[in-house]
Amino acid sequence: MTSVSTMTSSQDIAQATAALEGDTQAWDLTDSPPPSLLIQTPPPPPPSPQLLQDPTGSGLCEETIIDIKLATHHLVMLALIDFLQDTCYGCQTAHPSQVQHSCLHELSEYFFDTYYDDVMLRLKTDRFIPAIRLFVRSYTVDGTGTQFSRIAEHTMTELRSSQHIVCAINDNIAQLPEASRYARRVKPAMLHMIGNYWAGRHLV
Repeated sequence: MTSVSTMTSSQDIAQATAALEGDTQAWDLTDSPPPSLLIQTPPPPPPSPQLLQDPTGSGLCEETIIDIKLATHHLVMLALIDFLQDTCYGCQTAHPSQVQHSCLHELSEYFFDTYYDDVMLRLKTDRFIPAIRLFVRSYTVDGTGTQFSRIAEHTMTELRSSQHIVCAINDNIAQLPEASRYARRVKPAMLHMIGNYWAGRHLV
């Protein structure tokens, strides 16, 4: 059995996403998380060269690679939240007690690898690649759907080996915008929008 010290709280998923989208308040976006869910994180270190590399040799520009990986990480986080809530007795029955909500329990190490196929079933809807394309097209006109798909698949394969999936996603989401030429304030707003599109709340 994995000890508590080696577990990651599934609440951190919502907190990590909330921290990412905290900048969107000035854009008057809906569904803003309460301040109590926001987490404070230290300034992220510079992104590693490996994080910015094109894993497929597509020849796409670095900015496009950043955008594809950033969008993929964000959507994986949302799909992980969906999986936790779909498999939570408390959520399915609207139980008032937090004790009955498994989605609030701590995640075991290598949780993403264990439930990879289940999360992928929720992630890879017919809006997955269009959502990534929507994000990329907001900043560049580089790349095709096939190229986006290959880089997204490689990114998810790398995440699969993460010991603590929430920390891995959160760290990469914090680091990738540091290498971007565009305003960091704009990208969180666009991530929020493509998340709503992927979930079916925006038609676009």
